[in-house]
Amino acid sequence: MFLINKIAHGLKRGGILFSVIFSFTTILSSSIQLYQGQLTDTNFHIINRAAVVLIAVITMILWDRIKLKNKVLTYLVPYSISMGVVFFYVWFTGLFEPLHPDAYRDIFLNFTVISILVMTVMFVRDKLKMKNPTGSEDSENKKRNGSTIQSGMEE
Repeated sequence: MFLINKIAHGLKRGGILFSVIFSFTTILSSSIQLYQGQLTDTNFHIINRAAVVLIAVITMILWDRIKLKNKVLTYLVPYSISMGVVFFYVWFTGLFEPLHPDAYRDIFLNFTVISILVMTVMFVRDKLKMKNPTGSEDSENKKRNGSTIQSGMEE
């Protein structure tokens, strides 16, 4: 039962993350296109964005779940796998629609810059968790339940 709850929690978290990132990128992209005078976007482009966001969310989950002894590899291995999947996806979409001449460069730069930003946030979050071993979730639960009992972890 614990495993099912853990999987359900992971799927829920991933779904929320996907929804937030997809909504943000769609609104941002639409705003930029309107500013540039392009009044429409293709359904194919929106589906492509959803696929890349899904790959990014899976990458973020991998960063959170895979912990290697070398911290750099903890982030670099999932990023490398995801970048390969993204390049494959760009190639695959090229079978159905002509690619922009700079499609691979553009997806590499976009995916990498966002990945570096997210990696940095997750790295800082992990460092803060290490400084505060009780964790923010435990503190929030204690506040909600009105509990002031120590968790039994003595310093």
